[in-house]
Amino acid sequence: MVYVDFEMFPATKIYKLPDNMTLLLGSLSEPIACCIRALNRAKAVGGFNYGDTVVIQGSGPIGLLMVVAAREMGAGTIIVIGAPEEPRLSLCRDFSADATVCLDDYSTAESRINKVRKLTAKFGACFGADLVIDCAGHPTAGPEGVEMLRDGGTYVEMGQFTDAGPIETSWHRICSKDLTIVASWGITADDLPLGVDLLHRSSNRYPWACVQTKFPLTENGVQEAIECAKTMKCVKATIIPKPSLIN
Repeated sequence: MVYVDFEMFPATKIYKLPDNMTLLLGSLSEPIACCIRALNRAKAVGGFNYGDTVVIQGSGPIGLLMVVAAREMGAGTIIVIGAPEEPRLSLCRDFSADATVCLDDYSTAESRINKVRKLTAKFGACFGADLVIDCAGHPTAGPEGVEMLRDGGTYVEMGQFTDAGPIETSWHRICSKDLTIVASWGITADDLPLGVDLLHRSSNRYPWACVQTKFPLTENGVQEAIECAKTMKCVKATIIPKPSLIN
């Protein structure tokens, strides 16, 4: 239960989940709304169109939800770069990613760039991706992702939600490739119902039950959840304060 003082916060917006939506699925509304907003930011500058080839950097919770958002919003081919193969990359494919590139198999930026270029050629986009989105959060993702784009492509940066510091790069590549760079930070209140609606519409199209690994709200449960997330043994560690809420 959440208490909101409307006199103190008169502009607060509250959205009701559909009656047949589980609380577990509903808890993904905010992160998937972040993905929708990032894609809409790209659409606003002509950087994301129906049938586009999309590369997603990162196979964690945001990367996986970006696969769904991109697919539901009209992406043609989706390629995910991340690790480990199990459970993350395999689940991305279960959620409709057309191909994945594992960091364990392609350990250098050059090898990953070459692999993506080969994959885009295989799927018909001979000169690179139309859109690359950073959902990984590592500063090196940007310069690497730029090289995966076709000339005139669009790069969306939504993964740098903490300040991980600067990275050496050549801004000349952004200019010489005639790229569009877009940033996306979180959501607005108006983005949230878009996330709820997308989850509701797609509730039977994806194996949502596989996304969240549940832990109890105990000291040991919280520690186990943190460790599971840090070691990437799950996609999303979810702490359940009251089991009866999801049974």
